[in-house]
Amino acid sequence: MAATDTQQREQIENQVWNAIAAFEQIVETIPDDRVSLEALSHAYEQVGDLSRSRDYLIKLVNVVIAENDREAAELLRERLAQHASDPIIHRAGERLEALLTSGKSTREFEISPEEEHIENRKTAETERRSSHVAAELSFAWTLFEAKQLNQEEYAQIAQDLSEISSSHTPVTLSVLHVLHDRANRNLDTIITYAARDSGTPIVPLALFDVQDFSFDLLSREFIVPYGAIVFDLMGKDALVAILNPYNKALRTQVEQLTGKRCHFFLTTPVDFDATLEKRSKTESAAPAAVPPATP
Repeated sequence: MAATDTQQREQIENQVWNAIAAFEQIVETIPDDRVSLEALSHAYEQVGDLSRSRDYLIKLVNVVIAENDREAAELLRERLAQHASDPIIHRAGERLEALLTSGKSTREFEISPEEEHIENRKTAETERRSSHVAAELSFAWTLFEAKQLNQEEYAQIAQDLSEISSSHTPVTLSVLHVLHDRANRNLDTIITYAARDSGTPIVPLALFDVQDFSFDLLSREFIVPYGAIVFDLMGKDALVAILNPYNKALRTQVEQLTGKRCHFFLTTPVDFDATLEKRSKTESAAPAAVPPATP
């Protein structure tokens, strides 16, 4: 049991270092990329390098202040408060407070439970999205280390993922989609490698007629950006198609959201998009519910 725990810790640590390398490469190109700065601060804190964690946190504060983003400053305020004993972070916190109080009334307002719930949900979604970006970059790094991608291809993917993650357009954030959009000639080989290396079988998703009772177990707001579709049920278990076979956090989230034991399969970006398009056409063609006649 101890050996298994040690192996799991090493695996998680390797994923963190892979993500760190990927995010640092993005920051070299885009120094004010917020997703990367926040992810690096969290990642270095996770591996115990508090000095580097603080450095990236301060850089993130500087970007937020420079862009006069009060909403982001509010989210950062609590995190800074956790490290207020550090004089450098304390000074950064004072600058953040100056931004938040400038031009505002000193009158205090109470936050209603509904508003607090909405803010907590926004924060949770931001953290989940950052985690997803890190997982996709880690996937790209795994392919690069396995020589499935060359250095130029890896750099292009990291750049594309960073741009997509900062977009407000609802699109799927996926290494496989980036490779497909760039017409990578080795996409089929890469998918086969990832399936074999991760122990995740490939499913021909487009051949399945996905029914409402399985598709609706996840919201479209989750399916599209995170790349996961429940395509069938097997007894009480769910069969789920995903685009990143290495993303263990996503698997956990899917099981929590569906409330079911899930079996995961790797699908292609073409099949994933075709399934969503087929579902959209089916939903559009469905007749509207007719209200019962008034007696």
